[in-house]
Amino acid sequence: MSDRTTTIQVAQLVECTEAEGPGRRFALWTQGCPLRCPGCCNPEMLSFEGGDPWPVERLVRRVHAAPDLEGLTLVGGEPFAQAEACARLATEVRRMGLTVMAFSGYTLEELRASTEVGVAPLLASLDLLVDGRFDRALPEERRRWVGSQNQRVHVLTERYRADDPRFAQPNTCEIKLNREGLRVSGWPGLTGKVIS
Repeated sequence: MSDRTTTIQVAQLVECTEAEGPGRRFALWTQGCPLRCPGCCNPEMLSFEGGDPWPVERLVRRVHAAPDLEGLTLVGGEPFAQAEACARLATEVRRMGLTVMAFSGYTLEELRASTEVGVAPLLASLDLLVDGRFDRALPEERRRWVGSQNQRVHVLTERYRADDPRFAQPNTCEIKLNREGLRVSGWPGLTGKVIS
């Protein structure tokens, strides 16, 4: 198998966060994004150079070892730029009984129309998708996990409901200091709160 299917170029890992989706989640930021939205909150992750190559099997073991998770969240960069390997990871995580959420600058319609290898399998392995290019002129202040008003939250399986009360809570920003350094997760917006 090629590296495109077995390795993810990872910009950052946070093994337990409540700021990147519902419940306690393992969050993985992919390195590289072709969209380059002005004002992106992760500009250091736009380049396809950088990050570290992680074999999917090793990531599966790390997710499995993390206690009390509800699921995995794929963030970026752009997870769909590494769709084949991300699909393999998401499929294995779902086999563990966990949920999978992804953030993408592409819209759901663009992803469904894509002929890129791996896009359809990754989309099929998601329970939740936040889609659409970030627009810094339209900051979102009310919906959780959404950066700008044009972005949408799609509930793709029966594992979640659109009226889940967690979706209406304010955004949070987590700041953690550990042996790997300072990690910031989430999107506080103008009405969010910080948890450390």
